[in-house]
Order: sequence, then structure tokens, then C-alpha cells
Amino acid sequence: MAWIPLTESMGRVLQSMDGVPAAQRTGRIDGVMVKTFTKHADQRGYFIEQLKRGDLDDDGRPFLPDQPFAQMSRSLAYARGGNPPELIKAFHWHRRQWDYWDIVQGNARVVLVDLREDSPTAGRIQTLIVGEHAPKMVAIPPFVGHGYQVLDLRDVILNYYVTEPYDPADPDEGRIAWDDPRIGFDWRIDNI
Repeated sequence: MAWIPLTESMGRVLQSMDGVPAAQRTGRIDGVMVKTFTKHADQRGYFIEQLKRGDLDDDGRPFLPDQPFAQMSRSLAYARGGNPPELIKAFHWHRRQWDYWDIVQGNARVVLVDLREDSPTAGRIQTLIVGEHAPKMVAIPPFVGHGYQVLDLRDVILNYYVTEPYDPADPDEGRIAWDDPRIGFDWRIDNI
């Protein structure tokens, strides 16, 4: 698969990040939305409403995209253990597509990087714990790099909804190495 190259403006954002400790660039990213799920549980199990028309994110903003979803996919990442956990799937980004991530099995640390030069949070890193123990959906805008790290000994199943169908003739996906020194994210797990 051929990945789309970084734009010049994304290169400038990455260059501006180089040498600035990631801890100084951590916080919320403009446009990223989180919807924490409510579990309705009883002795038989539980029920979660994932998405419905009129949903709001945790900050009260409309959560669903303006355009309808074009595709739903599922990804499985094998747990391997270790410290840091060995399985890291990062980073990729899109030009047009919004991603809506829901980890339905296992637990992961989701790491986002704002690569939009015109964003008030350009260069910022946002991390979220998402999965069985922290059920929520994350809406990821175009030009925000994203990836995740398996956090436990259970495989991670990620269901994701996207606003653009995958087109192998014109893929809307770019890649940046998980350990890119300009991003400088420390994937180790702190034991306190």
C-alpha cells in the first residue's frame, strides 16, 4: 500500500515539535471529541448505546459527523505483554476522513498528535485510556495523527466508523513512525 506523503504544513508542525519535550506539549486537541458511554447493567449483563442521532460529546457538542458514516471496520491487535507493552500501532492520519474509535475488547492508550498548522493546538499530544475499563468513543478529525498501545494481556478489538470509504486507488491515509523523534512520545508505562 502506498501511503500519502506528509504535507508541507504538517512537516512544519513536526519540525516545530522537535526538541520540545512531549510533556510540555500534552493536553486536549482542538476538534477531538470524546463520548463516555453509559453502561446499563443488571444480573444478565449490560447494554451500551454507542451512537445515536442527537448524541453529544462529554463537553455538550454534537458528536455525530455532518456527513453519514461511509464504512465500519474492525481491527484486532494481539496482546504481547512487556513494559512497555510491545504492541503499538501508530501513527497514521487522514486528509478528509474522520475516525470514530470504539475499543470493545481489551484496553489501550490512544495517542493523538495535532498535525494541523492552522490549529490552536498544533503540535499538541493528547492521550486517552479507552476500552473495557474506560468505555468511550473518540472522534478524530482529519490531519490529527492517531495510534494506540495495547495495555494488558488481552487482545484489543477496535471497531471504527469512518466518514470516507476506503479507496485502494486513492487511499486517504498517511503514516508517521510510532517512535518519530519529532513527536518524541514516551510509550513506557510508569509504575508508581
